Formats: sequence, structure tokens, C-alpha cells
Amino acid sequence: MTPEAQNTDVAAPSQADFQALLREKLRQAVRLTLISVLQAEVEAVTGAERYERTPTRRDHRNGEYERGLVTSLGAVRLRVPRTRGGFETNVFARYQRRQAELDVAIGEMFVKGVSTAGVGVIVEQLTGEKPSPSTVSRVHQTLAAEFKEWQTRPLAGQYRYVFADGTYFTVIYGAEGHKMPVLAVIGITPDGRREVLLFTIGERENQTAWEDVLEQLKQRGVQQVELWITDGNQAMLNAVTTKFPNAQRQRCIKHKMENVLSYVPQKQRAQVEPELKAIFYQPDRGHAEQHLAAFSEKFARHYPTAVACLQRDVSACLTFYAFPEAHWKTLRTTNVIERLFQEVKKRSKKMNAAFRNEDSCLLLFYAVIRSLEFRRLPVAAK
Repeated sequence: MTPEAQNTDVAAPSQADFQALLREKLRQAVRLTLISVLQAEVEAVTGAERYERTPTRRDHRNGEYERGLVTSLGAVRLRVPRTRGGFETNVFARYQRRQAELDVAIGEMFVKGVSTAGVGVIVEQLTGEKPSPSTVSRVHQTLAAEFKEWQTRPLAGQYRYVFADGTYFTVIYGAEGHKMPVLAVIGITPDGRREVLLFTIGERENQTAWEDVLEQLKQRGVQQVELWITDGNQAMLNAVTTKFPNAQRQRCIKHKMENVLSYVPQKQRAQVEPELKAIFYQPDRGHAEQHLAAFSEKFARHYPTAVACLQRDVSACLTFYAFPEAHWKTLRTTNVIERLFQEVKKRSKKMNAAFRNEDSCLLLFYAVIRSLEFRRLPVAAK
């Protein structure tokens, strides 16, 4: 009897967990926005940036004091700048008068990617004055700072396993929605720790785009990958061969089986599928190859195209047998990364988040990643 595949590689959070994480992210977005506005306000009062020497200076900074503020998303602590001239901010009074509205607007700015004009409206509501372009830019950039830091963080030199795949999200360009490819990579370190290494926009899911992704990994420190787990996308495979020529490759058996069965009439698939699946659930590669030979001999006359499809690239489908048996369930398929894509799409639909630009899509992708906990792969000797 063929074992039933159990794909539980990602411990998906509950909706309550995700909402709690998102609430915390939005609370920090409100805090960062208010800090940025306070700093811009004191610069306007003094006529100079911090430590700047200028003949047009009207006042001087005089330290900071800490105060708490209750928002609709929870309490925050803020450092409020002082000046020698006794400047007092009106940001808090204005915020408290329109708290709920502003919290929603700031949340939109963080999750959905409000335009710089929208940021300007929020800042003007907090200060009572039309902000300068530099102030708007600073507020907008502050909210994305954590994500940008994550994008450029150094990576480990060696990963035992790496999963790579692409998916598509709809982004509004002009007034129309267009499919935008997001390319992602998940790595597992020699000690079994999993992490999302990188995700980015690709103009198209072609070889050039994948080579750029893999080059980014190398520039950030990745030197060696033992095994790549991918689907049959030839553009990706060519890029892997170019950038990591010494790595082994595992072809996703789920995709392979779907391809093979597509050449079998629907009514006969129930008979063929268990025997096809059994090839990949043997105690070792030797037995798998025996089942492969038996399957090919049995079905070649009735379904020659299906058998020919199976035999193309079948060696890469069996690579996982060379690694610890405790890892086989994880290595057979690209489910690890496909589950990630499913979580992002599920959360974006529940939040009714319209991706107005590429950055807003990537920010939500990042927020979901931060909410996921990956199970550690048990370490076993080869």
C-alpha cells in the first residue's frame, strides 16, 4: 500500500494569530509615523536639522522627554523633542481628535501602499500644516525601513536544502490589474533551521530573472547549496546550473505526477496513480528503480506518452533517496514554498488588500512571512 503523503512542513498560524501580529505591526506603524512627524515638526520650528549649522536657525533643540499615548491599536511610548524656546507640539491634540480615522489611514499606508500624496494628507492632519516633500518621503520610508533591512541582511554561507519557486499576484498598474511574478527562495541550514532567504519581483519568470535572484543570494553570502528542490521550470533550472553548478537537484514529484497523469484518460487515473506514486515511497532508490521499470513495462503499450513523460527527468525525481530518510517527506515536493504562497494569498484576500503597487504587495508578503513559524527539520547524519 502506498503511504499517504503528509505535508505539514509549515505550521500555519490561526487567523487570530495573524490578526494579532498585524495589529502589532500597525501599532508600530502609528508609533513610527508619529515619531517622524514630531521630528519634522521640530526641524520646522528650529529651522535646522539635528546638529546642522545654519544662519537661518530660529531655535535650538533641548533634549527629549518620554510620554505614553493610547491609540486604537494599543499604547505606545514616544520620545518627544524639546526646544530652548519652549516649543510645544500640537500633534497629540490633533491625533486624539481624529484618532480612529488616522489609525486606519496609517494602517492603509503600511499595508496597502498609500501614495506619497496620501502620506502628505496624514501628516497635514497631524500638524495642521502642509508638509514638505522631504517630510513626506521620510515618513513613507520609515514605515518600510524594517522590510528593507530584512531584504539586505547577510545570509549563511551554506544551506543544505533550498526550495525555489514563483507565483503571481495581481497588481494595479494605471487602472488595470496585471499579473506580477514573485520569485521566492526558502533555505534549510545544516542544523535544520528554515528561513525565507529572499523574495522579489521578477519582470517575468525567465532565466535572467532567476539568475538575478540567485546572484543576490551569492552577494549576500550564500556559497554552497547541497540540494535544490524545484518544479520543472527550465528557466529556473538553467539559472541554478549556471550559479550553483555543483549542487544536486530534486524535481518535485507532485508536479511530475500531475504531468504524467495528464496523459492518462480521466477514467483510468484511479488505477494508474497508486502505482505511479509507489515509485517515490520505496525504502531506497534501488527498490524505486525496480518499481519504475515495472510501471514502465506495464503501461508503456497503453499510455506511451505518459511513460515517456515519466522517464524524462525521472533521475532528478529520485535524488531525495541519497539524503536522510527523516528528510524525505520534506524533500520530495516543493510544498514548503507553495504553502508560503498560499498563506500570503489567503491573508491578502481576508484583509481585502488591493495591491496598488509592487511595494505594497511585497510589504504584505513580508508581514505574512513574519507571522509564520517553520518547523525545524530533524538533523540526521548522511
